[in-house]
Amino acid sequence: MFDVAVIGAGPAGTAAAFDLLSKGLSVLVLDKYEFPRKKACAGGITPKGYHLFRYDISCVVKRECRIVKINPPNKKSFFLKAEKALCYMTKREELDLFSLNKVIEKGGHFKVIKKIQSINETPFYVEIHTGTEHFKASYLIGADGANSIVRRFAARPVFLQKQFAIEADVKTDRPETHKMEFDFSKIKNGYYWVFPKDDHVNIGIYSVGSHGKLKIQQLYEFAKKRHLSGRLEAVKGYPICTGGFNYRSDSKRILLAGDAAGLAERLLGEGIFFAVKSGQEAALSILESRDNKIEARDLYIKKLKEVRSDLKFYNLASKWFYRFPGPSLKALSFPFIHKRFVNGLAEGKAMARILYNKVPVKKDI
Repeated sequence: MFDVAVIGAGPAGTAAAFDLLSKGLSVLVLDKYEFPRKKACAGGITPKGYHLFRYDISCVVKRECRIVKINPPNKKSFFLKAEKALCYMTKREELDLFSLNKVIEKGGHFKVIKKIQSINETPFYVEIHTGTEHFKASYLIGADGANSIVRRFAARPVFLQKQFAIEADVKTDRPETHKMEFDFSKIKNGYYWVFPKDDHVNIGIYSVGSHGKLKIQQLYEFAKKRHLSGRLEAVKGYPICTGGFNYRSDSKRILLAGDAAGLAERLLGEGIFFAVKSGQEAALSILESRDNKIEARDLYIKKLKEVRSDLKFYNLASKWFYRFPGPSLKALSFPFIHKRFVNGLAEGKAMARILYNKVPVKKDI
């Protein structure tokens, strides 16, 4: 029997596993795919997310973006500029493989399972059945994404909201000529993006409340207007789970992290920071519960207080922003607000902390 089983080897799952292994616990990581695997994600990491990783991920960063182009509806474009990186561009398949290898180097056990038939919780352990195998662990962390199987067994999904995105890669000889870009002029309640990498540009559309109605043709038209003449590759549509500020667990030994718990923000759809943060908090909750005889679930909910507060702020901000995108972006273009925003973002502050001018506290394990 393992101390902890983690289902899902993305940022949330590997962040939790790494911290647990660092404290000497035995950890089993399960995923339905061999790594590396293609992952639906634009791969942009904000500074606050980048600095959460316990290890240096610079080797999988394809580009540091210090200039971001903003296209407001019916207004002239403007640029956000900072001396430090505003976003780190990665390829998710490389980032996830790198993180999984760090977990394996720490002594983690990784196994590919194609199906989960059932998850049974007892007062002393959790048992995972795949149909042909079964695994036992004292605790289970569900980090298996927006369409989480673990969530079906551990929580009522009434808190969950799903936003949608569609993306594609476009090969280009000169990706350095393209700026990181958010275009709010072409879609209501969302935006188009351009994320330049090392040998290609990732483009996509994020939409709040679109119910999955985004079309590939929209990406083709956008690529053409941006003079991206290459063939669209790795086209993927996917949900982004928000609403995690209302997450509650019905289980004492099963914790959800990342998208499985709806821990992405609704304004821009950022998820990697919240995935890593929640994975680390889930691990710390399990560690402290073993030492203090307090239920991990109760500790986890307390530790997520700051994350949930941030997510609630983003939820309210997104409702205001997408109702009044023009005035909101006009305010952002003013030098005073612009400077405060980009400096705060580059320093790794959350949106609410930028407004209140507080420095986030980094917690080590």
